[in-house]
Amino acid sequence: MYVHGAVSRPHFRAHERRPVRLAVGLVGPRSAGERAALVVDISLAGAAIETDETLVPGDRVSVSFQTPTLWDPLVLSAVVAWAEVPRAREPGLPIGKNRPIGRAGIAFDYPAPDIVLALFEMLATLDYE
Repeated sequence: MYVHGAVSRPHFRAHERRPVRLAVGLVGPRSAGERAALVVDISLAGAAIETDETLVPGDRVSVSFQTPTLWDPLVLSAVVAWAEVPRAREPGLPIGKNRPIGRAGIAFDYPAPDIVLALFEMLATLDYE
C-alpha cells in the first residue's frame, strides 16, 4: 500500500508491547545496589522502564520481577536499547515523589529457554488482573 508516495511497512517490533505498571528492582552499571523502577510496557523481547538512574544505550542492566507464578523473583538481564535523560517531575509533588525520572527501552537476554517460559507465563497472568 502506498501512503504519500511511500510504501507503508508493519511496525518495527516483532513482539507487541503491552502497557503495564509493574514495580521492579533494577540494577544498573552505576547503581550501588537494586533500585526501584517502573515497567510501563512489556513484551517477550523487552520493556520500557522509568527510573531515576541515568542509563545510556549499551548499558547492561538486571531487572527483577515479582511474579505470581514463581516463588523467587524472575531476574532478567537486558541491554539498554535507547534512553532519555532523567528530568525533573512537576513541582508540587509530595517529598520523594519529585526526583528526576528518565525512560529507557531494554532488550531482554535469555540465557536459557526456561527463562523465556517464565516471562511468557508472567505476561499471561497480566490478562487476569
